[in-house]
Amino acid sequence: MKVALVHDYLTEMGGAERVVESLMSIFPEAPVYTSIYNPEVSSDRFSADNVRTSFMQQLTTGKESSKRLFPLFPLAFRGFDLAGFDVVLSSSSGFAHHVRPRREALHVCYCHTPPRFLWQSDLYFARQPQIRQLLGPVLPSFRRRDLQAARLVDAYVANSATVARRIEQTYGRKAEIIHPPVETSAFEPSTERSGRFLVVSRLLPYKRIGLAVEAATRASLPLDVIGDGPARPKLEQAAGPTVRFLGRQDDEVVRHAMARCIALVVPGSEDFGLTPVEAHASGRPVVAFASG
Repeated sequence: MKVALVHDYLTEMGGAERVVESLMSIFPEAPVYTSIYNPEVSSDRFSADNVRTSFMQQLTTGKESSKRLFPLFPLAFRGFDLAGFDVVLSSSSGFAHHVRPRREALHVCYCHTPPRFLWQSDLYFARQPQIRQLLGPVLPSFRRRDLQAARLVDAYVANSATVARRIEQTYGRKAEIIHPPVETSAFEPSTERSGRFLVVSRLLPYKRIGLAVEAATRASLPLDVIGDGPARPKLEQAAGPTVRFLGRQDDEVVRHAMARCIALVVPGSEDFGLTPVEAHASGRPVVAFASG
């Protein structure tokens, strides 16, 4: 049985990419098909030996700069030749499920969420009204294509009950729930305390890190923000002297900070939320938005 893995893009390391790494452990011989691959920010598990990229690789390697190429993503995934595979496992919060396996093959989609930029565009582009306005006229067409692609998937797997409901509401499809794997054994409680609150997240508008930054600034509370992303400049501009931006850090630094923080702060509506589980494994409380 020949298996192919498909993922939206490998231009960052988040929870979805960890799921792909787990699938690679189960199917070590399976190649990973993706639209764009940036080895500088991907883990060592991904390499030129096991990653197959689309024509978009020649146009950009950064997720943010690829936003201008938005219309090309469906074409990129439909263009992959998967005729030699019996099973296709797509990991999708974007267009990975648009791949076209051969008719006899089984296509299972592990869905992190239906694409936010299509189905939750007001939230996704909340701080980018110009982009939302530009995409407005073409969104209905892309939604129709997305629904067509979803109908061709043989089975859906959701990472949480929240996403399973979203899949049913968006696509009219039932989904089995399989939570993402979390390596809880790598996290240990500590008796030491940093005296600071902690955010660990990609700095994207829909993550709403600005709420945590604003709250810490107004209340003069100590807050460390680990992570990077396009929202960072605006967040830094809005932050007061008690907020520190530490950028992207390796796993050891994250584990150290998480075990010693006052509490982990999660201001966004998470699809599953790996970091809160890691915080609990570290023996620390979580202050989270009551949604997701």
